[in-house]
Amino acid sequence: MKIVRGIVFFVLILLVVPVANAQINISDSTISKPKHFSENIFGVGLHASLTSGLGLSFRQRIAGTAVAYQINGGIIKVGSFLYYDLGAEFQFDLSGSDNDRVYVIGGAGYYYKGDVSNELKTPTRIGVGLGYEFSLTKQIGVSVGLLIAGFLPSGDILPLPQIGLHYFFK
Repeated sequence: MKIVRGIVFFVLILLVVPVANAQINISDSTISKPKHFSENIFGVGLHASLTSGLGLSFRQRIAGTAVAYQINGGIIKVGSFLYYDLGAEFQFDLSGSDNDRVYVIGGAGYYYKGDVSNELKTPTRIGVGLGYEFSLTKQIGVSVGLLIAGFLPSGDILPLPQIGLHYFFK
């Protein structure tokens, strides 16, 4: 129940903040609207998030939309000790260009640590948040984000950062 209250609170904050009036006039020409690419753009790289997965990552920005998805995961086995995770994200661009973008993130992941059974009390995580991606070069991008994550089944809620490095191609 804690997780539901936390998610509802976070969504309400997202809805209330844009309603606040500012004393600044901004013309439509200064607003960076999401860029819709005419071709699918793929990315492979590394991603580190305690919500949506640690390890190797694959991302696709879907042509003609402001939508992307990302799949993340990793595995480490030493002797009888096993650690693995698998996660995914859904990303929706709020603004962006060829060099940077701001997006909303919805993500989830499952984590396993142990010899015979999972020693983690809360292996499943679900979160929502904001991300920012910028280009280091034309084909390499760095992404950072902050997700408000709920841990299942305990219901704990924490803000968790994430970072990623991807190589993009068409």
